[in-house]
Amino acid sequence: MEITVSGTGRSSLRPERATLHLTAGFESGDKAEAMSEATRVVNELSADLRRLKELDPSPTTWSAVLPIGTRSWRPWSDQGAILPMRHAASARLMVKFRDFPTLAGFADHWGGRPGVTLGHIEWTLTEARQKETERSVLAQAVEVARERAQVLATAAGAGEVRCLEVSDPGMLGHRTEGEPMMLAASRSAYAKDAGGGGEGIEIAPEDVDIEATVHARFTAD
Repeated sequence: MEITVSGTGRSSLRPERATLHLTAGFESGDKAEAMSEATRVVNELSADLRRLKELDPSPTTWSAVLPIGTRSWRPWSDQGAILPMRHAASARLMVKFRDFPTLAGFADHWGGRPGVTLGHIEWTLTEARQKETERSVLAQAVEVARERAQVLATAAGAGEVRCLEVSDPGMLGHRTEGEPMMLAASRSAYAKDAGGGGEGIEIAPEDVDIEATVHARFTAD
C-alpha cells in the first residue's frame, strides 16, 4: 500500500535583531519650507545613526536612509471651498539594532521630535541562526510526515513504512492551495509608549516563528 501525507515543523525563538522603521517629514503651505525642514530632520537622524555605528561595540548592524519624496495637493474645506495648496516632504529610514535597550532609548528620543513618526519594529534572527533553524524545522517536518504515515499504516494493518518520495508542497500532485514549503515569519510590533513623563519606551519583543511543510509518499507491506 502507498500512503501520502504532509508534515509540518515549527519553532519559535526569541529575536536577536530588531529593525525599527521611521518616517521623517513635514507638511507646509510652502513647498520649499517643507523640503527644507524634512532635509534638516533627516540629516539629524542620519548623523545620529552614524554615531551609533561608530560606537564600539556598535548597538546597530546596519541602517538605510531613503531619498526624500514630495507631494502636493489642494485640500477642500467642509463647505466645499478650495483651499490653498499644501506640500509635504518625507523620507523613510530603517535601522537594525542588536542591542534592544539602545533601541528603546533611540525610539524614546526621536519619537517625541516634531516631524518624526515611529513605525513598526521587525523582529528577526541572525542570518546564521535563521538558516540553522530552517534546516532543523525542515527535518522535523519530514519526521512528522513519517510518523503520520506510520500511524496510518499500523491502523490499516501494514508494517513498517518506507519513504518513496518527499517534496515541497504540491510537487506530489496533491497541492494544498496557499500552503508554502517554508515560511519564516518575522514578527513585527509597534513601539509602545510606556506612559510618558520621561519613562521611555516599553519594548516588547515577539518570538520569531519559523515553519516548514513537506509532502511525502510512503509504502508499507
